[in-house]
Amino acid sequence: MCVRALPLLTCLLLCGLSGCGDSSAAPGQIAAAEGGFDAGLKAFQNGDFTAAESQLSAAVASGTLQPDLLENALLLLARARIASGKTAEAEADLKQLEAGAMAMDQYWLATAELLVKKNDSAGARKALQEAKKANPKLELPATLKGL
Repeated sequence: MCVRALPLLTCLLLCGLSGCGDSSAAPGQIAAAEGGFDAGLKAFQNGDFTAAESQLSAAVASGTLQPDLLENALLLLARARIASGKTAEAEADLKQLEAGAMAMDQYWLATAELLVKKNDSAGARKALQEAKKANPKLELPATLKGL
């Protein structure tokens, strides 16, 4: 799977040039991964972070998500893990996005959430500054408005 074997930027570049995921993946596998992403998103929105983590992990592990969905899945997976207190796993998810996320504002927001969870307010404020540099019109989630 390209997500673990290569940095995300390289993976996204290769996916863009040659198509993403396993070229031998059956349409059903792709549909299942996309369905897992949708289910994970819904679970996240409903505050069910355990279900979100399960669904999003499976979708990412499938290796069949298109680059935009892969990035969103990794961001949501990291945020679900942060909410569940699984900071080491969330750090690993964000590390995959660090070098080449297309939505750097969202990467920095998730990083700020992680740093808040780790009681690093100064680091979280710096991450928020980076997020605002990437997108000056960025809306902050309630969990970060007090920084």
